[in-house]
Amino acid sequence: MSVATVVVTVLLAGLFAFAGTIKLLGVTQSLAIRDHLGISPGLWRAIGVLEWAGVVGALAGLRWPPLGIAAATGLALLSVGAIVSHVRASDSVGDTAPSVIGLGLAAATVVLHTV
Repeated sequence: MSVATVVVTVLLAGLFAFAGTIKLLGVTQSLAIRDHLGISPGLWRAIGVLEWAGVVGALAGLRWPPLGIAAATGLALLSVGAIVSHVRASDSVGDTAPSVIGLGLAAATVVLHTV
């Protein structure tokens, strides 16, 4: 396994661990984003749980790459959903950037696991 795979996977895990944690803890800024995007509280918590599942899977994928690929693919799909939600809300590039970065890191993780 390459150093690049480890670095990108750790960055991916860090980004989604943060995102999942603020959703699950109900941080004020996170709740404001949820309300702005029109997402229900239950779905917001479910997204937080899925983000944490992706973090665990991505990190475990450093030992078993097929799991890392599956987890990164799931995180990529969550990122696409976030991007769509931000576009629907007519959010700025700055507001959408974390989702785009997440998508890029997830895609890079998948690619690095397959080369």
